[in-house]
Amino acid sequence: MTKVAWSVTHQEFIISDHYYFSKIQRYTKDRGIVVEEVDQFERLGDYDVVVFNYPEIPFKTDEVDFIEELVKKGKKVGIFAYYKNEDRIADTCNTMSKRFGISFNGDIVTDEVNNYDNDNLLITTTKVSEQLKVNGVGRVVLPCTDSITVSSERARPIVYGEDGAVSQLSKEKILFAQYEDPFGGCFIAGGTCVFWDNYSIDLYNNREFSLYLLSKG
Repeated sequence: MTKVAWSVTHQEFIISDHYYFSKIQRYTKDRGIVVEEVDQFERLGDYDVVVFNYPEIPFKTDEVDFIEELVKKGKKVGIFAYYKNEDRIADTCNTMSKRFGISFNGDIVTDEVNNYDNDNLLITTTKVSEQLKVNGVGRVVLPCTDSITVSSERARPIVYGEDGAVSQLSKEKILFAQYEDPFGGCFIAGGTCVFWDNYSIDLYNNREFSLYLLSKG
């Protein structure tokens, strides 16, 4: 059984919001994944997976140190942003993610060809890592996504935009990236935080993608 800490320590979106996240709550329960909202930072270490979904309060150095230690101990940690640096979300996520050689660019990524419902902000892509493919992820929709820059040898892209995708800031079209720690843990950064909300999770392979992110290993 996997235990997931859904952080509310930095004013994140809460998973208990029924209107937005009731489906992911149901799907994790069906998979035997226990997800709990956690409001005390020091308690995050009691879980296998830690999620920061749209954190609005910047992370302090000692908090980043704490998360880095969790990753070194084999934990999976994920942080998920949004497009346009709204609420300075890219800047806030960078206070954590830069420790792992991953930066959010605070831009807008559109795709006039590969999208859902003829909406160029609801971009779709099949350019996913082999590990994701093994876990049943072939195509995902990533609404209102930021792009990501990778600067660490241990960090690698796991989701790219298709050839038609365009970054407003002319950045490389990396949409999700994963840092692999030599001791087995990982840190995952995603350009959007709404790929697993009730609107998106049943589209394409978003359910499988979401469950991969919330599973151990």
